[in-house]
Amino acid sequence: MPRVIVLYPQVEIKGVRILNDNLVLLVDGHGLAYRAFYALPELNAPDGSPTQAILGFVNMFLKALDENDPKMVGIIFDAAGPTFRHEAFSEYKENRQPAPEPFKEQLPAIKDIAEAMGFTVYEREGVEADDVIAATAKKAKDEGHDVLILTADKDMLQLLSHGIRVMRPVKGVSTFKIYDRERFLEEYGFEPEAMADYLALLGDKSDNIPGVRGIGEKTAKSLLTDYGNLEGIYEALNELKPGVRKALEGQKDQVLTTRDLIRLRLESPLAPEDLFRKEKDLKRLKRLCDRFALKKLAEHFNLDVIEEEYVSMKNKTAFPGAEVPAGEIIESQGPLFLAWLGEGKYPQGFVIERLFAGLPDRRFADISNIGAEGFIKAAEKGLSKGIVLSGFKELCVAEPSFRNIMNKVWDAKIAHYLIHPDKGDHSLGITYDMDGSQVCNRLYEAWCEMEPKLKRQGLIKVMNEIDVPLSPVLASMEIYGIRLDCDRLEKLEEELGERIKKIQEKIDKTAGAHINLNSPKQVSWLLFEHLGYPPVKKTKTGYSTDVSVLEELASLPIGSDGLPGLLLEHREITKVLTGFVQVLLRSVDADSGCVHTILEHTATGTGRLSSRDPNLQNLPAYGTWAGRVREALIPHDPGRVFVAGDYSQIELRVLAHMSGEEKLLEAFAEDRDIHSETARWIMGDSGGEISAEQRRIAKMVNFGLLYGMGQYGLSQRLAISRQEAAELIERYFSAFPRVREFLERSAEEAQNKGYTETIFGRRRPLEEVTTVDGRGNNALKRVAINTPIQGSAADIARIAMIKLDESLAEAGGSPKLVLQVHDSLVCEVDKDHATETEMKLKKVMESAVELSVPLKVQTKSGVSFAEM
Repeated sequence: MPRVIVLYPQVEIKGVRILNDNLVLLVDGHGLAYRAFYALPELNAPDGSPTQAILGFVNMFLKALDENDPKMVGIIFDAAGPTFRHEAFSEYKENRQPAPEPFKEQLPAIKDIAEAMGFTVYEREGVEADDVIAATAKKAKDEGHDVLILTADKDMLQLLSHGIRVMRPVKGVSTFKIYDRERFLEEYGFEPEAMADYLALLGDKSDNIPGVRGIGEKTAKSLLTDYGNLEGIYEALNELKPGVRKALEGQKDQVLTTRDLIRLRLESPLAPEDLFRKEKDLKRLKRLCDRFALKKLAEHFNLDVIEEEYVSMKNKTAFPGAEVPAGEIIESQGPLFLAWLGEGKYPQGFVIERLFAGLPDRRFADISNIGAEGFIKAAEKGLSKGIVLSGFKELCVAEPSFRNIMNKVWDAKIAHYLIHPDKGDHSLGITYDMDGSQVCNRLYEAWCEMEPKLKRQGLIKVMNEIDVPLSPVLASMEIYGIRLDCDRLEKLEEELGERIKKIQEKIDKTAGAHINLNSPKQVSWLLFEHLGYPPVKKTKTGYSTDVSVLEELASLPIGSDGLPGLLLEHREITKVLTGFVQVLLRSVDADSGCVHTILEHTATGTGRLSSRDPNLQNLPAYGTWAGRVREALIPHDPGRVFVAGDYSQIELRVLAHMSGEEKLLEAFAEDRDIHSETARWIMGDSGGEISAEQRRIAKMVNFGLLYGMGQYGLSQRLAISRQEAAELIERYFSAFPRVREFLERSAEEAQNKGYTETIFGRRRPLEEVTTVDGRGNNALKRVAINTPIQGSAADIARIAMIKLDESLAEAGGSPKLVLQVHDSLVCEVDKDHATETEMKLKKVMESAVELSVPLKVQTKSGVSFAEM
């Protein structure tokens, strides 16, 4: 007889709505819509038009209505055109990019929906919405009303007083914080009236309003807590620490002007009596809900809004069985299918919006009221047949305590990745707009299809022991993030911009005309036609100006203008500026001050992790500016440091283990330098000193053959003839016959079986390897040779991360694993625990798995990524 687990929901008794006659709700329409546009993934209506701003705005607005029941409501939007701030400060919002067209398209619909619901929508030319809201709030409060302002803008916090509160979204579009004076004082430490002073010290990048360089949030709060306002701070200038005093000196006029721009104006109020709710236009609202598929809004007003054809199409994939009463999950003969919907900025601000439980007998329950915590508690005690879901890592970002039921999880996304590692999309067709029963059904189908395949292919162990346990580890890393020193990076951005400008001016002067340095055609004309440099190589479109050409031209004893060198410098600086500096600055989270890279463990065919938004695995490592960029990635607090562990020559050690090559096994066992030893073996010098050049050649051969490099590739890398390269390769394989045998066997077995396999059983089907760039048999052979080695090394790194996460949880100094860069793991820890953490990191990484050769890890520590 099946056991029943009862999950007790939070009971909410709803009676007749009684409106709060005294409450005025003022909504920052434009600001809220803008937040929704970027907080939610790209969504579209049935007709293809964008809807994420509409959907997010409606959800936030309905939450404010449901929780407060105001009788008077005003939704205020910005009108097009300049305001007094543009006249007072010509650079106001000058750097702001135009609003995206998909966002602008949605504003009229939001206004239409609000009006159809019976609410006042208002905008006034020449006056910002913030000022209208401020003036109306003050007037309503003076007339004895309570006021609630729904906004995402911190500027509004300056209005807090007895009678005026501010409701701000803090995670996505579903989690809010309501501020009154007491809560503000508790969080900021100074009076709300000084909020404009605080923001003046910090500045506002989005509005191009300057702050005081060198004054951060912590210092600004401390100054205002001690001295009350800007006037008090400047009166006490001599009492301040030298660094703070120096930052403020000479900035008084600017910071007072900035405060004046930030202060909200009270000259343009709406009358509260003009904001009373009006009669709803339900027919108009129905049409809008139909068009934009606004199911939640339709349910709120009991509208049957979805067209019959749309319902029919959707229900084709829904669980057909009866709905289980909310609050019950039945333990049956199979697993439970958990469908979840998340919302908000990922990973920061990402939260669970809805939870559904599907049963193998095709019944399902909406368990949103129970919440994640209630579900996890019940799952810990029961659900012995497991939980099927999709996206366990993302689920752990939304609610980290899901890691407690990790041993019960069967992740459909991971399952699909393990079976089809080179297919980029592992979503299984699950989309944001599906309802719970549809997602449960898709999970059921995926489990039925893929569970037998995982068992047949021996991949269950990889899922259960590596990829699923790694998910919460990655989630924790994404949530924690890495702090960015924005001041340092902004100075670098300015410096690089100035250098690019000077290079442009110098080249234009040499050319006698303006040259677009990003145009190969114009650069080619300048070099080869105008200045007479000798062409090096020709392409279909003309003479090449690629890096190799410019380097060759720069080395020639001709020309006194140094133009090739300037062009090389321009390319390097432009790449650093646009590819790293500006990307990092755009990626920083305004609330945390950190970059929260997304770490994917289902994105590469080899099993390596990837990093995106931003890519922190691809930071510049060499060149003039690399260290300057890396210096900006710092620990969360000054009292903490980074500690890194780097596997030494892990892929060559894996090769030694998999091939059983005795010379390699012996060299690694005795901790000899493998490249020097290789040089001796392939160059026939058994006792003499190995030169740096010989070691460099041996190193290139070691890694080149590991990646399936042939004669041509090796000859290009070493700048030798193909015959010399062929001789080197033959001497290498003569010295290491078991390596030759292993590589040939790997290629042959992969061809016969149709897949490659790592030490731990991870597979890569060759038929699914992308054939971009005309990959043919030779490319597939290289994949067959390299993937078992690179994939095994990647699995070792994954296992080490899981074990390190467990080990760090019990360690002192609050250590956090913050990044993995293939063979390296980076932690952050309190400075006085750095040595202890280095030792732990080395011990865990070196003992992560047992091979026939020892794993070796080198550690280091530092206060920025420049030292990593």
